[in-house]
Amino acid sequence: MNSEIAALGVFVLCIAILIPLAILGYHQSKRARAVSDDEIGSSFLAGVAFLFAFLASPLGILFAHLALRQIIRTGVAGARLATAALWVAYALTLLQLVALLWGSLTGYFR
Repeated sequence: MNSEIAALGVFVLCIAILIPLAILGYHQSKRARAVSDDEIGSSFLAGVAFLFAFLASPLGILFAHLALRQIIRTGVAGARLATAALWVAYALTLLQLVALLWGSLTGYFR
């Protein structure tokens, strides 16, 4: 019984951390799309974020936030790619958390 409560607690804590970050990412992506200029060049971090969104989704979240911040500051292209990476990484991270919670509650990992 204690392990189920601990698993639920960790899940709730992770969701409580991810929700404010997702809201920040939404606002960042709106600002980045407003200042992005396709003629300046492309953001390397946006490509890295998209790659890591599939390989290691928490790192994809980090790189996507960094790419959006870079796009806002410099105005380079890549806002759409960074935004796509951000939401793919959040979706996959949430899916991983749900799978871990399910495995913990059903005793799959014992």
